[in-house]
Amino acid sequence: MLKCSGLTKAYSKMLFENLDLELGAGEIAAITGPSGCGKTTLLRCICGLEELDSGEITLNGEDITSVRTEDRGVGLIFQKPVLYPHLDVGGNLRLAGENIEKALSEVGLEGFATRSIASLSGGEGQRVALARALLARPKILLLDEPFSSLDHELSLRLVEDVRTVLKQRNCSAILVTHNREEAAKFADIILEIF
Repeated sequence: MLKCSGLTKAYSKMLFENLDLELGAGEIAAITGPSGCGKTTLLRCICGLEELDSGEITLNGEDITSVRTEDRGVGLIFQKPVLYPHLDVGGNLRLAGENIEKALSEVGLEGFATRSIASLSGGEGQRVALARALLARPKILLLDEPFSSLDHELSLRLVEDVRTVLKQRNCSAILVTHNREEAAKFADIILEIF
């Protein structure tokens, strides 16, 4: 499904060089490594927010290396949920698609459509961000440390819940994290970059 071949990216230093990664349909990977090693940059390159120095990215057999971000079919969830405070939960979800109640049910937030964004806890905000990302029907979902700002118990519960939703949808995903326990619970394969 996703094939990254020979990905290379450097700024003032080399972040990653000749990196290869393959994910099958519904397969989940975690990428771990120290701060500044290029984990987030790798996700940004896969979704098209950053340009690679070299390498090729194919998704479902299509070369998307030079395809515009919005046309790649790649979803991205950030460390902090990016939600619009002037819209309620339902309004935020409608930006990505219909069937709002089903999406909320899938992430354990039944009846939240009319709730204000300001009233959400950190975990609820991440669940809304996940529901919105999945409503857009991505071919692959990228998660950039979305559980790191939550307390330990809540983050592990959310890790399990998100993994379950992704597996039910057969949606491939890549999680970037510093937390090895989180990576082990979430992913089918773990890739460490330095």
